[in-house]
Amino acid sequence: MYRTGRSIGIFSTGLLLQVTTLAIGLFTTPLLLHLLGDERYGVFRAASDWSGYVSLLQLGVSGSLIALFVKAIGQVDLKAVRLTLATGIRVYLQITGLTILAGIGLGFAITHLVQVKGELVGELQRGYWLGFLAILLLPLTPFRLLTDASQRGYWTNFVSILQSLLITSSTLLLAWLGWGIPGQYLATLLGTSFFCVTMAWDGFKRYSDVFPLVFNKSAQAEIAQQLWQLNWPTLLLNLSTQIGLLTDNIVISYFLGPAMVVPFFVTQRLAVLAQAQLQGVGNASWAALADLYAKGEYQLFNDRLVELTRLVSVMGLTSLVPVAVYSPRFIELWVGRGRFGGEAVVVLAVINGFLLGLFSLWGCCFGGTGKIAKIVPLSLIWMSVNLSVSLVSTHLFGLIGPLLGSFVAYVTVNLWWTPLLLRQVFGTNLRQLFWAVAKPLGVGIPYAGLIVWVGQTHQPWGWLGLAAEMALSGLLYLTIAWFFVFNHSERSLWHQRFKLLLQLRQR
Repeated sequence: MYRTGRSIGIFSTGLLLQVTTLAIGLFTTPLLLHLLGDERYGVFRAASDWSGYVSLLQLGVSGSLIALFVKAIGQVDLKAVRLTLATGIRVYLQITGLTILAGIGLGFAITHLVQVKGELVGELQRGYWLGFLAILLLPLTPFRLLTDASQRGYWTNFVSILQSLLITSSTLLLAWLGWGIPGQYLATLLGTSFFCVTMAWDGFKRYSDVFPLVFNKSAQAEIAQQLWQLNWPTLLLNLSTQIGLLTDNIVISYFLGPAMVVPFFVTQRLAVLAQAQLQGVGNASWAALADLYAKGEYQLFNDRLVELTRLVSVMGLTSLVPVAVYSPRFIELWVGRGRFGGEAVVVLAVINGFLLGLFSLWGCCFGGTGKIAKIVPLSLIWMSVNLSVSLVSTHLFGLIGPLLGSFVAYVTVNLWWTPLLLRQVFGTNLRQLFWAVAKPLGVGIPYAGLIVWVGQTHQPWGWLGLAAEMALSGLLYLTIAWFFVFNHSERSLWHQRFKLLLQLRQR
């Protein structure tokens, strides 16, 4: 019950974070597009994605640290926790120097990597160097990793909400003052600084004696050895993820121009937010799953994995089918019909979001248990297929190119390879895993047909009508799934869990 309560708490605050992000986005995006213009907005997003490549110089240390934190916490070894934290801080201090050099090099190249002209060249240069200062916060990263490994992701989500509010208010103010692209970078820097410092403050309260250990190399020797043994698989996985998932804006900017990043971004907005919720299931539960595995409860580990797979499938259909049907109307009300990227963009974004939710959950099993090397070959091949198809498809078909690349890679690589690895490494029952996805889909396809028919024959009345119809259509599937996807024992189990959780909250 302890693990379930923590996981539900993390997921609930993650949901609150996404609702807050959605509300903020609804209000601010049209204002920013008006204040900045489509080209400035697109330039900032594309340049930010290029900056993300500098994070690869963390060399996969973050994933290694999380695995070591989970192991130490699962064994209730506070000394090992402190030594792991100290080792992480020292290693990140070393990484910071390397990252600074790479960041300087990218700074001189950024105006060539992102196609800018005229006054935007100077704005992008000034803005980039403001954002560059965030590199100095890297040594604080282990505190956030420790929080997540301790199953305290609810605190991370709460601080993230405050960070989002700070960035948004600063972004609007600086855009209104005419600071352009530098203002966007400065707002992001302020929010990042707040988040990192707050997480470090929270961690330091719990482990105030960690700093004397930071430069004690002899005490850290064993942990440092384990850290570097795990980091290279994590680095390769991060590299494939960065290239496979986070290059879409860069590809669009290169082939179609920075201004086209705007319709590509806004058309997927609802789908991306729903996708984040599906990934939130894995983010909320990976530490609990890793704890089960660390304690040798392998059967319970697999039972929970199948159960979570079913939950992700149900949640995915609940949220993504309404998104697929109502996104055109949402974009029209939000930023105008002229910025809608097309039905194909929405449909591919929804399908990819559903698949990514499943693969993220399954991937967490390998990362949290320190077996990340097992999925590196899969991830590298997926990246190669994704990138090559994305480049060719964007050149030939326009905006749908990057999404088509992701879809082809998911279907040809992840869809069969990941389940086989789960069976090989963890002994997962593939029949149970298959039905955990197939049963929600079997119920969901007729439901999707009904919602599509309603969407085609009826136009929602304004914002309130749109919100009501999307909520009701999602609630309809959730009700159907409650009776036809979950069996009686599963419904009873969920009743019991929520009842016990409420009792714990009232104490």
